[in-house]
Amino acid sequence: MSSNPVLKAIQDRRSVFRFKPDEVGQDKIDAIIEAARWAPSFVNSQPWSIVMVKDREIKRKLRELAITITGVGIEESPMTFVVTVDTTKDPHHYVEDGAAATQNMALAAHSLGLSSFWVGVYDVTGHRASSEEKIRQLLNIPREHRVISMLPVGVAATIFSKGRKPSSEFLYNETFGKK
Repeated sequence: MSSNPVLKAIQDRRSVFRFKPDEVGQDKIDAIIEAARWAPSFVNSQPWSIVMVKDREIKRKLRELAITITGVGIEESPMTFVVTVDTTKDPHHYVEDGAAATQNMALAAHSLGLSSFWVGVYDVTGHRASSEEKIRQLLNIPREHRVISMLPVGVAATIFSKGRKPSSEFLYNETFGKK
């Protein structure tokens, strides 16, 4: 385990699917949003917008629309952040930009003693019947925005620890396949 605080946060963060009903203080919410603000983006386009959902009924609808086996956490969490990106600000890299903002938020939440889990929403086909499109409509997200992810955040009710495979299983030198 690393003593570097950033590496330690990366190593210790776990996806948590059940939350306590504890509220999250505004200072922590602000810090999570600030982490998204500082995410890297293509030519600093910062194409993200974030919808913070606290209303239980809207979270229930998000749970119904999400394609995930862990949806109960969306409804249980004190808040669920929905990360969108404006495709007109960055038509080529918006998925990566939204993913970087989501990861920064997840790491910030962990560093503040909170937990989260990433709900992938982006539908590569952009199909009108997709969960992404239904979530976009539910939250009145503009047409030029794509929904990348949802991030329920709160105090963990339970935490499970899983290991990671060693880097020797995925790291190659100079060319793919060369150990």
